[in-house]
Amino acid sequence: MRKPWLYFLCYLSICFPAFSAENLSLGKISTAQTQAIFNFYDYHGEKDYLMLPSYLYPPIYFSYLPSDFAKITDENTRNSLFIKILAPLALRLNQEILQEQKKLSDIANSFKQNNDLNQTEQQTLENLAKKYDVFTRFDGYRRQKILINELIQKIQVIPPSILITAAAIETNWGSSRPATQGNSLYKTILWHTSEGLKPNGETQDDSYRLKTYPSLYASMQEFALKINSSLKYKDFRVFRHKLLDRGSLLLGSKLAPYMIWNSPLSNYAGIFEYTLSYYELNVIDKSVLDSKIISRKLPPELQKLTL
Repeated sequence: MRKPWLYFLCYLSICFPAFSAENLSLGKISTAQTQAIFNFYDYHGEKDYLMLPSYLYPPIYFSYLPSDFAKITDENTRNSLFIKILAPLALRLNQEILQEQKKLSDIANSFKQNNDLNQTEQQTLENLAKKYDVFTRFDGYRRQKILINELIQKIQVIPPSILITAAAIETNWGSSRPATQGNSLYKTILWHTSEGLKPNGETQDDSYRLKTYPSLYASMQEFALKINSSLKYKDFRVFRHKLLDRGSLLLGSKLAPYMIWNSPLSNYAGIFEYTLSYYELNVIDKSVLDSKIISRKLPPELQKLTL
């Protein structure tokens, strides 16, 4: 009998197309240039950031927030831009997770048929187990079975609304110094090192730094991996698995209460649920990337801004 998670994998394989070569990658540009590109591709929707009724987002990938992003004084403009910048990155990240999920699915099917894995499959399984922090002392058949079963629960997509809401709260909608200077969307702390951003006016403690990233996507990747591997998000993953077993659509509003351990604030879960709901970010959870949106070539003055 086919497992419910395999039905869900097939569903996502249809709904989330594979990576397309047709995407737009942008480096350090200004808010005005960002708006010009969005206007050219008519990247607007309800509330300026919910792509309704199409549920289609353009694969426009920003490496950094706009250079003058923190200077935006209008809250609606800033928050809208923040969502529009992060939404394609979150959808892209789920495509990446689905590719790993497909690898695991192939391994699981091979294991079911042969009760064993070949050397290549075994190495791929071990690499995934290391990445997602899955460990067992067993060897052979029992080891392979345990690793596969654990990874099935861990290698699953994360609703984009969860990734965007967490980043919005942690960075004050992209205006924080770690976000604008270090591409840090989730404020990761490094202890006893000189690498990263030195805290500025936050504390007299000089024993830690704020981790920086080469891109916004790298920061989001690390946070998603933490959700899919860290012990403190186990309840999140268990409930997500139950939703998938029931054939439910993964929506951030259903999983938001399980983000309580993402912050020491006693009211964090409430803030998280309110933010996600107020901005209707569940819409993005139902959306996909569509390269046809950016099929027109940018005019020369904007084309030079691409990577």
